[in-house]
Amino acid sequence: MKALYFLIPLFMVNACKTQTGPVISSENKNMEQVDKHNTDCPEAGNCSVVLHNNKTLEIKEDGTGAMYPEINDGENIVVEYTYSKEGPEGTADGNYSETIHFEIPANTSSLRKENTSLSDVKMLYGKHCFCKGEAGYYPLTDGNLVVNRNSETITFNLQFNVGKTSQVVSHIVETVKL
Repeated sequence: MKALYFLIPLFMVNACKTQTGPVISSENKNMEQVDKHNTDCPEAGNCSVVLHNNKTLEIKEDGTGAMYPEINDGENIVVEYTYSKEGPEGTADGNYSETIHFEIPANTSSLRKENTSLSDVKMLYGKHCFCKGEAGYYPLTDGNLVVNRNSETITFNLQFNVGKTSQVVSHIVETVKL
């Protein structure tokens, strides 16, 4: 009987399993995974770019003062760049990821932003990990962004430094098909 009491928590832990396959959401029908050309993705992880067409990026604050991005309907293009690294097998909190969000005005063919003017495109860096005091979103105010757009592609070159936390990704060069 004592063994049964010991095994019940183990059964409960094994019953709680998160989804490991791709998640498809009908909520974001305008979100589109695009062809990409990763030039600066660190070898230890995977990088992806998603363009959110006809959207706008809003930077919100929760009740504790922490920032977070919200993508809503609009007229612009929101770029979401993600670097992710799987944690060691068998760890619950070992995964690590970084995200960069910014908004490109719909009619832009060329754009240059530097340092504090990165706030014009609502540039936001997110660090997602089990790293106390470092995880969260940070506005980017130290870096350079160059965007060129034609009828078929968008190319962006971003070099940045968060300054308030450590980071893996600091330079992104991507060309994505529209």
